[in-house]
Amino acid sequence: MKKPLLYVSLLLAACPALATAPAPRVYTEGKYFTVQVPEGWVKKEEGLGLSDADKKVYGSDFFGPYSGELGVRLGVHYYAPGNQLQPTAEKFIKLHSAPAIGVNLDGKVYGKVKEGKAGSYYARVFERKTYEYKPENALHPKKIHVYEKFYVVPVKNGFYVLSYYAPMDLAKANLKAFETAVSSFKPLTR
Repeated sequence: MKKPLLYVSLLLAACPALATAPAPRVYTEGKYFTVQVPEGWVKKEEGLGLSDADKKVYGSDFFGPYSGELGVRLGVHYYAPGNQLQPTAEKFIKLHSAPAIGVNLDGKVYGKVKEGKAGSYYARVFERKTYEYKPENALHPKKIHVYEKFYVVPVKNGFYVLSYYAPMDLAKANLKAFETAVSSFKPLTR
């Protein structure tokens, strides 16, 4: 009986991150949604330009660990009817789930659009593997491979998008944080 307890104690001592992993915190975006985000991830502050009300897109991006010049990002956004960015969930999916001209000439990898769940709500799910060049506008920029995953949740009045963006070297290690956010998602506007 003492041996299993000893093994568990040794395992926890060897992996302190498992024993002290912070619990996610609940984030509420006005009257639009609630979601759990990882403790310590930083919310992106509003930039210049149109306000959320002007765009009719409400939500937030949260930044986690960084690898060089790119960081892990978790985004949750509600696109209200008549928004300034994406008119429908179908157009959002079409724009982001396949090459823009219908032919993949640049080596990016697009996954199939599948059915899934965000919280207890129907979602269309897809992923893609792309890349960015950093620093931008440099003479010899570094090509950084990126993994992205999207959950698009259509509702009667608009749609929601839960997105994950991470450099490949951090993508797998932080995907669980995104999946926790997805499973905790609750739309407040339907």
